[in-house]
Amino acid sequence: MSNTDILRTTEGDLLPPDYERNRVFELLIGTYQGRAEVDGFHPGTKEAIEICQSESSGSSPKPGQKRKLASDVLKLILLRDLGYISRGRVFVTSREMYTWCQQTGSWLNAARKQYDISVELRVHDNKKTRKKVRNALAAARREMQRAEEQKRDL
Repeated sequence: MSNTDILRTTEGDLLPPDYERNRVFELLIGTYQGRAEVDGFHPGTKEAIEICQSESSGSSPKPGQKRKLASDVLKLILLRDLGYISRGRVFVTSREMYTWCQQTGSWLNAARKQYDISVELRVHDNKKTRKKVRNALAAARREMQRAEEQKRDL
């Protein structure tokens, strides 16, 4: 099972009941056609949830984790603006990420407040699941570092 598959299977544990997993929206903006997938979607309320699984070992999240959170927020803003969803939430699994996101002064915090995108802390209840997520994230980081090193060596 790939790291992505491990992370996707554990996301379902964090979603509230009655939410569809991995909902794909077909986008049509002028002549542009595209797709946007959210981790959870409630068809009755049209609420979408993105899950930003991160495990920070320091006091501040890594730049890639911050970019992932920003990407999730931007996606929810777009879907809300286009009328596909009524509300968006992002679940983060790291206390450090949650604390960082609550800071004032960042454009990301201003954007999510302006568009009513909430960020909530949701920690896996099961220690075994938390360890599986930490290992998958660490393995994914190692794979990315190896790929970057190979590019530099070429």
